Order: sequence, then C-alpha cells, then structure tokens
Amino acid sequence: MEKINTATPEQRPAVKRAKGSEDLVRLCRGGGCLWHGPEKKCILTSDFHQIESERMGLMDEIYRRLRARLDAMATGYPVTPSGVELALLKKIFSPLDASLFMEMTDVPETPGQVAARIGADARQVALRLEDMASRGLLFRLRSPDGPLYLAVPFIVGIYEFQVKSLDASLLQSVSEYYLAGLGQSFHATRIPHLRTVPVDTGMVSSWPIAPYDDALSIVEKKQTIAVAECLCRKAVRMYGKGCAHPLETCLQFDAFAEYYIDNHMARPISTDEAVAILKANDEAGLVIQALNSRNVEAMCACCGCCCGMLISLKLFPAPAREVKSNYTCMSEPEFCTGCGTCAVRCPVGAVRVKEGRAVTKQERCIGCGLCVSTCTEQIRLLVKKPSDKLYQPPESLLETFHQMSAERGTADKRE
Repeated sequence: MEKINTATPEQRPAVKRAKGSEDLVRLCRGGGCLWHGPEKKCILTSDFHQIESERMGLMDEIYRRLRARLDAMATGYPVTPSGVELALLKKIFSPLDASLFMEMTDVPETPGQVAARIGADARQVALRLEDMASRGLLFRLRSPDGPLYLAVPFIVGIYEFQVKSLDASLLQSVSEYYLAGLGQSFHATRIPHLRTVPVDTGMVSSWPIAPYDDALSIVEKKQTIAVAECLCRKAVRMYGKGCAHPLETCLQFDAFAEYYIDNHMARPISTDEAVAILKANDEAGLVIQALNSRNVEAMCACCGCCCGMLISLKLFPAPAREVKSNYTCMSEPEFCTGCGTCAVRCPVGAVRVKEGRAVTKQERCIGCGLCVSTCTEQIRLLVKKPSDKLYQPPESLLETFHQMSAERGTADKRE
C-alpha cells in the first residue's frame, strides 16, 4: 500500500490550480503527490483521489474536460448521447491521469519542463509521466538528456498503445463508441492518418519512385525496427471471429519502435526480418498502410475482414478518392485468362471478372498492388497517377496531426 503524506494543510507548500481544472484538482508543489482534494491529506494513491472526487461529485466533470481535450486533437473524440465516450475514458484513465494529461501538449518536454510549467514537484511529475507512458497514455521519446513526453490523440495513439492490455470490456466500449460517433470523427478530414503503399515498386511501370512510396525502401533506411501484433485482428479474435491471416505483422520504426519495445508491445527485429515480414504480408493478401508522413513512423498490414480502415473503405462508392495513394492498377485485358486471382486478392472490390476477362474499376482501386504481385500472366501493372494527382505527405506524423487539427478547426485549442 502506498504511503500517505501526513502533512497538514498548513505544513504543505502552496498549491497552484491546474489549468482548466478549477476546483477539481490541485497540483502539489512538494507535498508528496501531484494533486489532492481541498482540505485533504496529500497521498499517492489514485484510488483515494477517486473516492474523494466521487464524494465531491466531480468525477464526471474531470472526464468531460478530458474528453474535450482529446476532441481538440487531430482525430477527435466527440460527444455521444449515450455517454459511452466517458465510460471508455474511465476504463483507461484515473482522475490523476486525466488531470495530468490535460496539462500536456504535443510538444516533447522533459519532466522538469512540465513540472516548471505547471508548478508541481519535478520528482513526482517524472514518476507520473513515466507511469502514464508505460500504460500508453502518453508518448515517450528517448533523448540524450533523458526521456521526453507528449500527448497523443486517442486514435493513432492511446487506443493503439493498449495492444497488450486490450480486453473484452475495453473492446466493447471502443466498438460501441466507434459506431456512435468516433468513426465519423476519425474519417472527417481530407488529410488521412494512413497511406496505401505497395510492397514492391518493381511492379510500377513508371519512375522515379518517391522513397516514401516504396515499402521495401522505407524499411531498408530505418535504424530501429520492431514488429507488433495487429490490433484489429487481435480485437476481432476476442469475439471468436476473425480470419486466418497472421497476427504479428505491423512494423514500427525508430522512435515508435523504441516506444513499443520499451513498453513490451513489440519485439525488435532486423532489417532482413522486416523485409521478410513485408513480403509475407503481401503473399497473405494484406494491404500495407503506412502512417501518413514522409518519415513513415509505422506500417500497418491490413485485411478487409478485420481492419476498420479497409472495412470502412469498402463502403465508399469510390475508395480511390478516400485514400492517399500515388498508384493505380492497369492491365492488358486481351492477354487475361480470367483466372480470377486478382479479383479474390483485391481488398476493396475493384476487380471483377466479366466475360472471361478481369476488369478494374479505377474509382475503386487504392493502388495497393496485391493484384499485380500474383498475376499469373504478369499483365497487371501499377501505374503512377498523373503529376497533378500525386500526393506528397507531411514531413512527420506530428505535422500530419497539426494539419488534421487545423482542418478540424481545433489547432492549438486547449480546454
């Protein structure tokens, strides 16, 4: 059991109100914890604080403020009539976690910088930041001066970082919330968080190829690589459903890889093993979806039966307009034997066999190359889109998040 600080209110240092938290929570500058209720002893246990918050009728207000803070971030976190979004947050964040998260920004900071900015004890702030980062509630960066911490969105961040702690209860809440509003918010911006990238640009008929458009080239340039389980397939299997596609398929690079490895969410692998995994993913019919940046911090390997991104794309009448891919597929129908392999491999229903020939609907093609790599007659090619249709992603994922927030009108918004 954690030690209670028995200092009286008169003996404790002065406190500073947490920005946006009003009378909910106070940050202690040196009394042994980060926050405490009015006229109560400072202690380290979040359970005690939870009891006090409930007694004061302030619990829901803390989570409403946290929800608003997350909604101001790149992928949003909208209100729903049922309040499932608050129930979900309560499963992941303690009130103590919520209070500190609301103080964080998307700029990497040392614990000392955070403590100085919010007027709290540096040692206690360091302990809390590391605890939250270890549970996937904050992102941690390694640096020569020690770890840096920053806030990340719920989707493309906190939820994905629960890959090792995902259980049926959390999954049920996320699924309910996705249908109630999170999914719509997630797809609301023209700037996506993922891009479709082919594994082997040797299949492309025109050059040059941008380095961020070639999965093999991306992998070969990375210093640190890790492989993690696919969160989508893992989630679906919890329902007793799913597919036979491999589970350990998703690649993390450099700072992302270090975070996943440090948090025991992934295992480190060599470049050769990463290349082998990419090729195995292609053979298995998985679509490579890279994070939407030129730096490419991670790659998902998606299937159309489990992965939310592809399932959503299939519902659009013209998926090609919804993705940021610089390729489309073309073929020579006069040489087609009508074997149907390409139609089976296409994850979005872009290929149909008609009158013994494979026909591609260009408005549905997302340029993944799965139909090209297994064409028995080698008559299918990936073709670069016209120059005025080519897409250059932002430099980094952080810049992508900034652009998404700007489009949503929430850039630099703080609760």
